Amino acid sequence: MEISRKLNQFGDYDDTTDMSVDDWGERWNKSQTQFHVSRAHPMLEKHYTALTDGKSSQRIFLPLCGKSIDLKWLADKGHDVVGCEGVDLGCREFFEEQNIPYKTEPIKGIEGLLYKATDGRKISIYRCDYFKLSSNVIGTFDCVWDRGSFVAVGTHMRQEYMNVTIPLLKKNTKYLLDCFLVDNKVFGGPPFNCTEQDVKKYFGKTCSSRKIDTKNAFGKWQESWGIKSFVEEVYMLTLK
Repeated sequence: MEISRKLNQFGDYDDTTDMSVDDWGERWNKSQTQFHVSRAHPMLEKHYTALTDGKSSQRIFLPLCGKSIDLKWLADKGHDVVGCEGVDLGCREFFEEQNIPYKTEPIKGIEGLLYKATDGRKISIYRCDYFKLSSNVIGTFDCVWDRGSFVAVGTHMRQEYMNVTIPLLKKNTKYLLDCFLVDNKVFGGPPFNCTEQDVKKYFGKTCSSRKIDTKNAFGKWQESWGIKSFVEEVYMLTLK
């Protein structure tokens, strides 16, 4: 039997397959941010050396970053860290909860606000519509840590996501992609299911991909979604 109304990660039955920036803003205002990890992400810690090639002072991009502690964790290792987030509250909560002073200024070239640390750390968050980004606005990167960003957008937006993201890569960029295997016939998302075939479908024309980690990530929160399994898979991507 097909389930027409599917529970989403926020605990209601709203359609989350085409969330706008305003939709995400409503979730932030309701503190529905259980996806936030209150420490550096274990997969980033585990694969940090592979991501950076052991190099220092890399320019690292975190798409759809929220208030991720990974921003501070990477900056404290001496990197120039840049995030993109659609919601002001997420940006403010990052700097305030991490006790990092900051300033804001308009983004040049597109509508939005640039949040910048003022304590010497190289942390910037572009608060804007991700799909308006370009290398003219945000530059290019040595590394990308895509923690649940690609799988947070609706599957019908994945090609557009690629059209924005790939031009931000340099020739030798390392791209660490965090994905999930999840039954979206039962669960409304996000995240949205992403198989190895999906990775090759969307990244394969421009990138070589290698699966480097798999973890059973099923817990109480995922159980509440009505699913029976939840598998985290991590890929390392490089431009061909």
